[in-house]
Amino acid sequence: MRASDLVDNPALRETLRGTAWVVLAALLVRVLLLVVSRVAQDRFQVNLGNVGQEAACVASALASGKGFSNPFRGYEAPTAWLAPVFPALWSIGYRVFDPETSRGGLYFCQIMNSGFSALTCWPVFWLGNRLFGRKIGTAAAWSWAFLPLAILFPLEWTWDQSLSALTLSVLLCMTYKLRDADAKSKIWSGYGCLWGFAALVNPTLCIVLPFLAGWVAYARSKAAAPSVQPLLRFALLFLLAISPWTLRNYFVLDGAIFIKSNFGLELWLGNNAGVPADDVYAHQLNPMVNFQQRLQLAFAGEPMYMRAKQRAAVEFIRSHPGTFLTLVARRILDTWTAWYDVHIDVWVVALRLGWIWVAFCALLSLTAALGLVLALRRNFVEVLPLGLCAILLPIPYYITHSSLRYRHPIDPLLTILAVYFVGEMVMRIKRSHS
Repeated sequence: MRASDLVDNPALRETLRGTAWVVLAALLVRVLLLVVSRVAQDRFQVNLGNVGQEAACVASALASGKGFSNPFRGYEAPTAWLAPVFPALWSIGYRVFDPETSRGGLYFCQIMNSGFSALTCWPVFWLGNRLFGRKIGTAAAWSWAFLPLAILFPLEWTWDQSLSALTLSVLLCMTYKLRDADAKSKIWSGYGCLWGFAALVNPTLCIVLPFLAGWVAYARSKAAAPSVQPLLRFALLFLLAISPWTLRNYFVLDGAIFIKSNFGLELWLGNNAGVPADDVYAHQLNPMVNFQQRLQLAFAGEPMYMRAKQRAAVEFIRSHPGTFLTLVARRILDTWTAWYDVHIDVWVVALRLGWIWVAFCALLSLTAALGLVLALRRNFVEVLPLGLCAILLPIPYYITHSSLRYRHPIDPLLTILAVYFVGEMVMRIKRSHS
């Protein structure tokens, strides 16, 4: 597709016009909260700090010419602890602002995240409009603009969650477009490249890749449209997009690492005898805060340390299946209600939201689940990609450890489904009184 085609595309122009004001409003709300939070933190000593030490340290190392390394203090070595895209983007801020003398690099990251979150209004509108009509699409976009999760996370968590949410939402838009695309269209190559980008942002997103590709193949087969060759082209571009980083990990870290190295540690932190009874993982054993574990990491090296932790976690799961199931149940509850997360979220604690936050998260999850059930009953095949993402993406966190921000990539989809359910209930009430 040429640039001139984009300008002449009526559907794209309509989408951009329909979301221009909502994107601007979303950005202004987030930037305003950033300013207010900084004033409150400086003048009134309110703890509204940011969380994202590993990303900050790697971004700082990149900006200072040390390469992709040093994920936390006390461990200075090349790393694959994180996926590369977000720290690389953040490093731009640290190249402009010295992290030792200025907060500018942090503000850069928070504003960047706010921009990602605000831009997500566009795919939210597009998906809602395509699946449920313009009214639902518009209402969902405005709901995302003022959704507390979407406002809070870009500022509190200097991580990739806002970029991941935007990327997954755009990928879903492209997934629907592929069903009707010409087999020779360049959108197939773009889809492969965007999936490669998504893997380098947050490799967990790739858990839904084969299922969405399968949906495209099935939907095109019903229309007797060719799919084998374009899907092979998509797969080739995806592999080409991620191969440089994978090769870098192999030669620099001396180990076969897909994108990130830390799965073994995350699995062990969530599944060992040290997990507190009131938590979902043993944060006190993380090498960032545990000197003994940091020594083990330094002496063994990252790949060997991660493999050892994975073996220890698997052994614990095999020998304590009941405990493992209990921990999984806790993490499922936490994913959808923030039941455990609420006690350690610094902004929620500082703002004294407590059970209000839990009630809000549970209500959003419930209405989204009801909206998904209702939508699947009405048009199963059409809504299935949203359902696959909402159901599958949290699974890795059920078995490792949960946090509300880990679920954030599917929050735009939950917002659409929740708005759809509320809209349907309002319409039914109106019909019953007419």
